[in-house]
Amino acid sequence: MSDPLHELERQVERGNLFAHSALSEQASRVHEGDALVNGLVALLVQRGVVDADELMAAVDSARTAIESNGRSPSVDVAVRVDREGPAQIEVEIDCEARIPYCRAACCRFHFPLSVEEIESGVMKWDLGRPYFNRHGAHGYCHQFDGETHGCGVYEQRPAPCRQYSCAGDARVWKDFDAMVPNTEWLDEHFAQLDRGPVELFMDAQQKR
Repeated sequence: MSDPLHELERQVERGNLFAHSALSEQASRVHEGDALVNGLVALLVQRGVVDADELMAAVDSARTAIESNGRSPSVDVAVRVDREGPAQIEVEIDCEARIPYCRAACCRFHFPLSVEEIESGVMKWDLGRPYFNRHGAHGYCHQFDGETHGCGVYEQRPAPCRQYSCAGDARVWKDFDAMVPNTEWLDEHFAQLDRGPVELFMDAQQKR
């Protein structure tokens, strides 16, 4: 028998994907309009029709007025688009030996999923922050196994996970070779669960 809550969640995901795809299309049109306006302004300045300094002062004044009135547009939505070309080489790290020191910090990072990863259903996205990878109540990626400290979808893990290396990440290590973790950064960020209201609601429903 199908799980009604899971089906509802899936429908919300697909509905949001449609809505945000439409928003992305509109954003593309806005960018075209920006290019047209910028080109027109550049032409007017070049021909001496308007003064560049006066124009920038007017723009700054208008921007300040818009922001002070709370009318600055913002859509916190991100879908990852990977660049075409040769695939990046996956970096091999002995995670099992390092987890006692780094506390699997990389599994707490947020990153946007690609359309393919969203559609596959392997990785769930944060309903309160489309389309970033979802984290569980423990603050880690929802596919992180708290007992084994392993990835539940290791063979199907997203590209950012495959290509990430903590070797040069100063957030995690003060000295990578000596396994000296950056405890100050880890302690500060491990204290922040950063979970949205929708995710908290879903957790509460699943515990019933």
